Amino acid sequence: MALRNIESFPPSLQALIKQLNTLREPSSDELIQCIASCHIQASDLIPWATPQHPPTESYGRQLVWHGGHVEVMVMTWLPGDYSAIHDHGSALWGAVQCFGEARHQSFELQGNLISRKAEQPFAPQQIRVIESGLIHQMGNPGQSTFLSLHIYGTSSPCSKITGSARIFNVPEGCIQTTDGGVFFDLPEEQVLSCRTGLTADRQLQQEQNDLLQQRRAKAERA
Repeated sequence: MALRNIESFPPSLQALIKQLNTLREPSSDELIQCIASCHIQASDLIPWATPQHPPTESYGRQLVWHGGHVEVMVMTWLPGDYSAIHDHGSALWGAVQCFGEARHQSFELQGNLISRKAEQPFAPQQIRVIESGLIHQMGNPGQSTFLSLHIYGTSSPCSKITGSARIFNVPEGCIQTTDGGVFFDLPEEQVLSCRTGLTADRQLQQEQNDLLQQRRAKAERA
């Protein structure tokens, strides 16, 4: 899909991109202030909304702009949409501004054991920083569709800023890498590599398996 001319973007996104062009290794405060100062609204993101995304994909995902060292994406979250547990590949910094009430959890990996670290729900329009090495999961537990704005950056130009992202596939006990969406039930052709041996406690195992089964049931009904 060809990217739109930046001059056709809403003024808020034009302002954001101009500021992002000047950033290389921003502090958390600098990045939050950059995004907040642009006064982005959910309506500004509608051109990149994908409410009809395939049910085999865990959420909608559209690239808005790639500036060499930073990229901007819009995600669409239908009721029940959840990413898999994942990190962000080559990205060294970033942020998410969410325009709905999302469930957000962070995790830590020790050896082959992945465990829940914290639960930090999003409030509408809230901005959260993505720190290097963050392992997390986002999802929509509610009944209304919402959008989120995602920014990922590196210190130098990179063609695939979130390339080689890791998916922590708890139901299947493995860690997969991908250059695309961090989806449940990732198609085999999108898996770059896979390492077995991942473990989790019973509660996390059951929770992630339930999300996987819900995603499969949606795909079967489509």
